Amino acid sequence: MGRECRYSFDDLFRLANDRDWTAAEKSEFLALDQSVRNAVVKRLAQKAGNVQTEDRLGTDGLVYTAFWVKSPG
Repeated sequence: MGRECRYSFDDLFRLANDRDWTAAEKSEFLALDQSVRNAVVKRLAQKAGNVQTEDRLGTDGLVYTAFWVKSPG
């Protein structure tokens, strides 16, 4: 059974794009509506490969897309 490894959004962006995100990209992401942020996370996860996502309801009533990398063993 594989282990789940937790990653930050910085890690996900780097994994998907093979580079760090710029300050401008980070600022643009933070200005997005939560539903749009979730869509970005899902696209990056798909691009990165081996990244699982799941929508979860936050305590504030908003839906957040959680993500994690599945590693073997």
